[in-house]
Amino acid sequence: MKSNFDGIIFDMDGILVDVSKSYREAIRLTSSYFLNREVKKEEVDNIKNKIGMNNDWDATYALINKPSIAYEKVKSYFQKIYLGNSKRKGLIDNEPVLISKAILKQLKEKYKKLAIATGRPRKEAQYVIEKNKLQGLFDCIVAMEDIINGKPEPDMLLAVIEKMEFKNTIYVGD
Repeated sequence: MKSNFDGIIFDMDGILVDVSKSYREAIRLTSSYFLNREVKKEEVDNIKNKIGMNNDWDATYALINKPSIAYEKVKSYFQKIYLGNSKRKGLIDNEPVLISKAILKQLKEKYKKLAIATGRPRKEAQYVIEKNKLQGLFDCIVAMEDIINGKPEPDMLLAVIEKMEFKNTIYVGD
């Protein structure tokens, strides 16, 4: 059966990679630190399921809900946990792929062009792609720093569509 689609755009978090033990855990641990109590996974899920809570720094800050704590302080602590350092592995290393490289190769053969529209920083997206040996499969990555309005606004998808000159594409996201 011939396809009329000229490419596929993937969301990264929750679609290409499992972030339940990375971003979600970084939200939980950061919130626990600033609230001085253990934040439950359900609390993280509740905040992330609210409309407009695509950015994990924003979700963490909203969960903490203390205006006396600076947003940048929350973001900095979050990034230390998520990215790690020379002494401690970061949670970014706990992101297994959800779609195998073999399946992605088949999709690339069929649709020719694959792209990523992600709300994460480009550097983090590239790290995950390299760690999981997915280089060369994606023709375009649009990350948070490439657009003004993040998800759920359509800017990110429109940027990919324009860059890739898609006329009839598929988006796989949550």
